[in-house]
Amino acid sequence: MRFRSKKMAKKYVERRKLVAQMLETYPICQRCNAKASEEIHEVLSRARGGDILDIENCRALCHMCHFWITTNPAEALKTGWLKNSWDK
Repeated sequence: MRFRSKKMAKKYVERRKLVAQMLETYPICQRCNAKASEEIHEVLSRARGGDILDIENCRALCHMCHFWITTNPAEALKTGWLKNSWDK
């Protein structure tokens, strides 16, 4: 198991609450509007400076839509499902 600092562990407790809230609020995928939401996607990823607790940065997606965004980053950037750090 990976070590997390107390600060990060606390942040992930809040993240689990946010995920539960979003999946309840958006039971259908926000991208395809067809399948059940299963995962939360950050438009501005943590690696690019995004905040995992910012509800405005999160989208509830089905697994296939989340996979599409991950495997098609150029198209996802064009369509607004991903942002670069300078797009803040």
